[in-house]
Amino acid sequence: MNINNILSIIETKISTLDFDDYSLLLSNDHEDLIRFSNNSVNVFDVIENISIEIYIGKDKKRASGVLYNLDENSILSYIDSLFQYCIDSPINNDYTALPSGPFNYGQNQFENRFDSDNHESIIDHVENSINQGLKSGASRVCGSFTSTISEIILKTSTGIETHDKSITNLLNVRAFTESKSSGHGLSCSSSIRDIDSSSAGTDAGEYAKSSINPKQCEPGKYDILFTPTVAADIFQFVGHAASADSVDSGDSFLTNKLNHRVSSDSLSISDHGNPENGIYNRRFDDEGIPTQSTKIIENGILKNYLHNVTTAKKYEVDSTGNAGIMAPWCWNLEVSSGSITFEEQLSSIENGLLITNNWYTRFQNPAAGSYSTVPRDACFIINNGKITNAIQGIRISDDIPRQLSNIDSLSNSRKWISWWEVEIPVLSPSIVIKDVPVTRST
Repeated sequence: MNINNILSIIETKISTLDFDDYSLLLSNDHEDLIRFSNNSVNVFDVIENISIEIYIGKDKKRASGVLYNLDENSILSYIDSLFQYCIDSPINNDYTALPSGPFNYGQNQFENRFDSDNHESIIDHVENSINQGLKSGASRVCGSFTSTISEIILKTSTGIETHDKSITNLLNVRAFTESKSSGHGLSCSSSIRDIDSSSAGTDAGEYAKSSINPKQCEPGKYDILFTPTVAADIFQFVGHAASADSVDSGDSFLTNKLNHRVSSDSLSISDHGNPENGIYNRRFDDEGIPTQSTKIIENGILKNYLHNVTTAKKYEVDSTGNAGIMAPWCWNLEVSSGSITFEEQLSSIENGLLITNNWYTRFQNPAAGSYSTVPRDACFIINNGKITNAIQGIRISDDIPRQLSNIDSLSNSRKWISWWEVEIPVLSPSIVIKDVPVTRST
């Protein structure tokens, strides 16, 4: 069944229901996937995924869900169940009707990029990253490369009918030595031509080689230099906390902070829906509002929350083009750069750590921004501006508001970060944060 037939079946079925408004958001993803291990490619797969998010509003009640099974009987049954769920839901006093167009969505940044970044280019990048990892001191290299073309179709009962297209390329590399020390490198871009597989492989290999024979680290407070990979993980949660829905639900450490200082004055963060060279670009949000650029933090001051039409009405502002039907979210976060190099950041630290990668970031109290994370791969002690020993077995437990206020420096270079620990693409510098609590991991 083709996409037009699927949409026709859904629209015909919904037209028989007593709705106030509805929307259909169809996502059609074509993904080329390569996995490699032990220095060679072992999986090459092509994956097609089609999903449809259906939203129904009725009598100030709302329901939405995602449909993956696209045979006709499943579609009809699912819509009946979703409509009944809407009827049974409690009244939402903040209910707002979907917006009506038409809107000017501007130019697709990727209009001329779909001529095909082909399979040979992907394999060339994978082989190059493997070779660079081995050349830099690793004995074994593994990882993945995904190249995804996403087509989006939006239809609403208020007359909006539009489409968009984006492409995302993600290369992740992990390198290991014979002594099992490891390093991580990555590169992501909207164009395969801009993937830097040499740096991804070199970073992974050099970090693995440099972290042989790691020592234990004494618990305490350290000035920590976070590479962009780790800094982006921190900043993505600033984006989450800036969602007006997170604020209203009590899960944001930015609640009641508009126009107040929330960070070092060196920090600015903006969200961009359709930036040039962004990683996941959209010209319109899930309600059909044009996406835009929104300042979240400017020189340390919280300037805006992110809104859909419902939260915008409640706050008496305009939508920022960040819908999610049910909750606003980020598209691409841009973090300000600083004035010094990574090497100068390193030399500025008397007693600290260098963290190159992390995983298992978990929040104990989202409203306070309290979280913990486990550094992985290469971690190092810094003494008097120089890397001394590799370390292992540590955990960072801290509060994001404290960290934002204790940013000592941001590097003058930035890097796009997007991988399985960083779901929101972030253009991030490396950062130095003062007095970060470090314990032993258990």
